[in-house]
Amino acid sequence: MNQIKGRILTDIQTYYRGVLLAAAYLGVMSLLGIPICPLVLFTGLPCPGCGMTRAALLFLKGHWLQAFEMHPFFYVFLALAISVFISRYILDRAIPKMRWIVSIALALSILFYVYRMIRYFPDRQPVVYFPHNIAAALRTIVAHSAWI
Repeated sequence: MNQIKGRILTDIQTYYRGVLLAAAYLGVMSLLGIPICPLVLFTGLPCPGCGMTRAALLFLKGHWLQAFEMHPFFYVFLALAISVFISRYILDRAIPKMRWIVSIALALSILFYVYRMIRYFPDRQPVVYFPHNIAAALRTIVAHSAWI
């Protein structure tokens, strides 16, 4: 048990700056009511991960089917996270070919994103258009400045 705690503490010491930065970003964006996803913020278009956080929250509330409907790849990445946790902290070994596994999961999630965009965009959650984005604001500014 002490070895597990030691590995966890080592990783916390190594990665705490990134975790704190991510938490600060998420907190500030949430408090300001600004979309967390940079792609949505800049273009108004959903990203391949759109719905993943909502799926996680639904999962934690016990709404497993709704979580799957929100983003089925949440379960893929949950399984990967559990595998990494067990391998890293309990078994103290690397997962063979983890980069390939993650690459395949990401590629499949992008294919699923394309499918969702073709089938459901722009009016079905979570693949909706966010009209209040930076690109739209810049287009408005440029359009109005052309008349000056």
